[in-house]
Amino acid sequence: MLNNKRAQLTWVIVIAVLLVAGFVIFYKFYNSGSDVSGSINGNVVADNLGSSASVSGGTGENYIIEITSSGFSPSALNISKGDSVTWVNKDSQARWPASASHPTHTKYAGASYDEEGSYKGSLACKSEGVAKDGAFDPCEGIAPGESWTFTFEQVGSWGFHDHLVSGQFGKITVQ
Repeated sequence: MLNNKRAQLTWVIVIAVLLVAGFVIFYKFYNSGSDVSGSINGNVVADNLGSSASVSGGTGENYIIEITSSGFSPSALNISKGDSVTWVNKDSQARWPASASHPTHTKYAGASYDEEGSYKGSLACKSEGVAKDGAFDPCEGIAPGESWTFTFEQVGSWGFHDHLVSGQFGKITVQ
């Protein structure tokens, strides 16, 4: 009977150690904040593995986020004020990255949302395809193979989503 209890205790300890190790690995992987893997045409490209990238210095860097049927890659970036992010549509359907929250797209503090005009629920747009000055919203879908670039001038943590494909989210943290 004593050996049976020791065996059970050993298994409980092994499982607990594995759970703690798994949590630590998961936490470090998703909070690394420093995964940058290369460049395309002089633009820094964030990798697809760690779901986040980081930069410092406010050098006006341009970061790439690919939009696929699976969502945004990477889904989070840490950048500096004055840096730009380009969303590239790698999907077969139009995609629309925009500031949280749906459908108003007004969480980013860079625009006057009291201005008249909106498009399909977005208060960030003056009219179809025309964003209000400083709005984190292209105000229309991005066609497959096309891209849209936004320069972040406001420090903070800015959630974004795909206006056309619900359930796909990301975050840009501007320092």
